Amino acid sequence: MMKKPTASMPQGIAGANAAYYQRLTQLAQESQQRWMELGRRLADQHTNNTLSTLSPLQHTGDWQSIAPALGEMTRKQWQAQLEASQAITHAALQEQAALTAGLGEAMSGWFKLATGGGIAPAPFPMTQIWTAMSDQMAAACAAMRDANQPGDRHDG
Repeated sequence: MMKKPTASMPQGIAGANAAYYQRLTQLAQESQQRWMELGRRLADQHTNNTLSTLSPLQHTGDWQSIAPALGEMTRKQWQAQLEASQAITHAALQEQAALTAGLGEAMSGWFKLATGGGIAPAPFPMTQIWTAMSDQMAAACAAMRDANQPGDRHDG
């Protein structure tokens, strides 16, 4: 005798899918905001560095000092680009850790909602794979956080 599927299972999966995609959307929006803030900060620093290097030329009117000023501006821009590169690398590692953790949470939430929270993970091979993958994500996030402690930050 075949068992009839219950109506709650498809609704549970639909609700789980909706919650999962909402969390992914939220993660993407948060990531976008952090990248926009970093870009804005780096652009502001570049503008301030350029203006501070050229501002003495406006006050003295001595255009013979333009060659040293351009050399200094080039040096400052090179240094700023190096610092920006470090900031972007640091931000990329933080984003990877945040997105991995968020995706793991979203997937765990999806599984709980889809199964109604009533399925024990041990007896099913798929849930064992799921648990192992979530544990690996958590370990990778912890390792990335440890490798990028605030003291190691060089983004000026």
